Amino acid sequence: MTIKQGSIDQLCGLYSVLNATELLIGKYAPYDRRLRVSSQKKALFGELVAYLARNDLLEEALTVGIEDLYNRGGPIDIAIKSVKQYQGLKMKKQRAFSKAPKTLAEYWKTLTEHLRHDGTTVIICFSCRYFGHWTCVKAITPKELILVDSARMRRLYRNQCTIGPEDKNTYTLWPSLTYLLSIEHREADE
Repeated sequence: MTIKQGSIDQLCGLYSVLNATELLIGKYAPYDRRLRVSSQKKALFGELVAYLARNDLLEEALTVGIEDLYNRGGPIDIAIKSVKQYQGLKMKKQRAFSKAPKTLAEYWKTLTEHLRHDGTTVIICFSCRYFGHWTCVKAITPKELILVDSARMRRLYRNQCTIGPEDKNTYTLWPSLTYLLSIEHREADE
């Protein structure tokens, strides 16, 4: 049996940031051979890994995972700088909840309100059985979260989710680790 790339590392947090960024900007700026400028995707990945190394988090991130993406100067902020540098656009982040929602319906409503606007996405963290996972939500319906995910998950069904105590048969969504991202597009020239 072959061990596949990504099957034992825990870099889903970095990939959720990369996927969310690409959802917001369209496509990453490509490699420019004439200018010897690496692709934005590779440059951003390198900056994210360098951040982990500088903060002595690389071993932990590879073997256990990343605890939080929101901290000042952290992975989401690095992506914000990349978008400003390459696209000249303003990417914004905000915590989805200042206090924990009491019900899954409240959680769903907040994500629905955010995602109904163009230029938005959400990074969420959830746990299930014996693992935790970061992913990117590109759309939401009353019955499911539609994902862009490094582990190739496509959706989380609402009837299989909770924000309450962990249960081996459900996905526990973590409101305190739910981040709303958006992009301000340039105004069209008149």
